[in-house]
Amino acid sequence: MAALKIVLLTDFSPLSKVALQYALKMSGKLEAEYTVLNVVRLDGVPKSNMKLRQIEKTLVSIAEEEGKHLLKELHGYARHDLKIEFKALRGHTVAEAVKRYAEKNKPSLVVMGSKGASSLKKARLGGTTVSVIDVCPAPVLAIPELAHFKDFSRVIYASDLKNVQKELDTIVPFARIFGSHLHMIHVTEAIDKKMDHKKEEVEALIRKANYDKLDFRLIIDDNIPEAIDAFIQHTKADLLTTFTHELNLFEKLFARSVTRHLAYQGSIPLLAFKRW
Repeated sequence: MAALKIVLLTDFSPLSKVALQYALKMSGKLEAEYTVLNVVRLDGVPKSNMKLRQIEKTLVSIAEEEGKHLLKELHGYARHDLKIEFKALRGHTVAEAVKRYAEKNKPSLVVMGSKGASSLKKARLGGTTVSVIDVCPAPVLAIPELAHFKDFSRVIYASDLKNVQKELDTIVPFARIFGSHLHMIHVTEAIDKKMDHKKEEVEALIRKANYDKLDFRLIIDDNIPEAIDAFIQHTKADLLTTFTHELNLFEKLFARSVTRHLAYQGSIPLLAFKRW
């Protein structure tokens, strides 16, 4: 099996270092090659300034110098055979630059820090982490600021039950790597005959998956994010996984996305897979 290509986003802040350390501690379970990626944002650089290219070059040089120091630091507490490099990218937004990089380089996973946002920020277009999740074609692992990797013993897999077979084909191999107990849940306002039939279909697919650490539960609640968060607290889960899609403008403006809410809550790491 080829080594996974994992991208670690950094802005050299303490929060991003938490995500870097978390990701590298996962490496004991993975055969992976890491690229630490810093997006040099060009917002605010006056386009009328004739020295624009020199300003850009200077900003990239500064980032590359910081990147060298960061790699030395990461090698200091990672395993000796760590395969890791640093790259600085120009971009007007982090999400745009990461999307462009991921489309070209096809990473297996993008890892970044995540911090809770205010209600005002939730009501607008959202923060950097959510913006990256929205557009990145690769899975995104968002690490909250107080997270420390121990293991993925218990993983919550929140599903809307629209594409269960493909989701299981993606998430079960991941769970096998870490030997995780996978709790698949679906939050619904009520259980009727249609939902009973759907439950039987899902349970049949679970048996077909042939993974004895996988179970399924329906949760009755009209607030999906709160119900999921309560289940996380009840099970003391280590990771939450969801499948998401790129939001349209209406969804962005009104934050109509469960994944958005969960990314903002940030009690445990969130692994967001792109829906096909």
